[in-house]
This record gives sequence, C-alpha cells and structure tokens, in this order.
Amino acid sequence: MAEVQAFTENGSPHAEVPAGTNYGRALRVMGQDLTDLFPKVLEINTDGVSFEARGESHPNPFERIKEPVFKKAWNGLFHRKVVADSGPTQSKPTPFVRSYNPAEIDRLDRLHSAARTGNLQKADMYSLAERLRTMGAIVDSRNGRFKQLRKEDDRLSVEYRDQEGNLKAAKLTTVIMYRNQRRYKLQRRNPPLELWEGYHF
Repeated sequence: MAEVQAFTENGSPHAEVPAGTNYGRALRVMGQDLTDLFPKVLEINTDGVSFEARGESHPNPFERIKEPVFKKAWNGLFHRKVVADSGPTQSKPTPFVRSYNPAEIDRLDRLHSAARTGNLQKADMYSLAERLRTMGAIVDSRNGRFKQLRKEDDRLSVEYRDQEGNLKAAKLTTVIMYRNQRRYKLQRRNPPLELWEGYHF
C-alpha cells in the first residue's frame, strides 16, 4: 500500500509528467491500491515526477449486515410481529491523501503482478483500476503528458498536454463504455482493445 502522507515534493501539483511515462500502467497501479477505499470522489495530480491522489474513502457498498434477515426468519417461525430493522449506520466519508513516486509504482506493480500470476480471468473493465487505466491509455494513445484526473461517482475526466503543448481533456462514463461494448456485440464484431475508441472527446 502506498505511503499515506501530504504531498511534499518540489514543484507545482499541477505540473505535467514528462512524455514517455506509461500512464495507463501508472494509473492502473494507483487504482489497484485505492480500490479498498471505494472512493466516490478522487483527484490525481502530478508534480512532474510523482503523483498525488486525494479523495474520500467510503464504506464497502457490497457489505450487508445479515443479522436482520435471520432475525426476521426466526420471528416468522413463531408468528411474531416482524419489526422492520433499520439499515446499517452509514459511516461518514474519510478524506485520504496518498503519494506515489516512480519507485513506489514499480513496487506496487510487481506486487499486483505476482498476485495475478496464473489468473487467466479477464480484468473487470468496470473496476476502479481498469477505469483509471483506461483514462491513462487515452493520454498514452495521444502521446500526451498527464496533468490531472478527476473522478466523481462513475464520471471520469483527464486533462493532458498534447504534443504541441495544448491543454486537452477527455471524459468517460460507465454508460459510454457499456454502450460501446453493446454496440459491438449487436454488430457481432470484435470490440476494440479500448472501449472508449470510436468516441470523440
């Protein structure tokens, strides 16, 4: 797991990382590290060398307290009046800051690569890691220099500099990815390597 700390490296947090960086790989690694935080809001900036991720950690949305289910079943057996159980108390979002320098990205990538060894299952394109990787791949495909990534719920946007130094932006949502995937299935065509291909950002 990346070190949790304030961003103290020299340089502006909004400077661009030098061209040649594999942003798809770097952002995928960060997504894998941040997955267990379930961030609904996330912002990733760079100082030109390292990355800083800021966001809000939320409780696991897939966890459910099963006790009320068993309690209702037990009450039902004895014809007792079932009192609706209130839902689990929702924890407040917890702010977090994590920094990733090149060495830390390499270390985390090796760690996750070892965990994937022998696993032939295709990566979940809707996972945080794959969605962040997709945004990095967009920048890579344009030979750009990463500037900033933002995530709000299922909406992602990335800012980058093109080869002429112009500031560009790309946006992606889960709906876009799903529609593109479905379109290729209906046409019985093999989908592109990236499900954002065919859309103009």
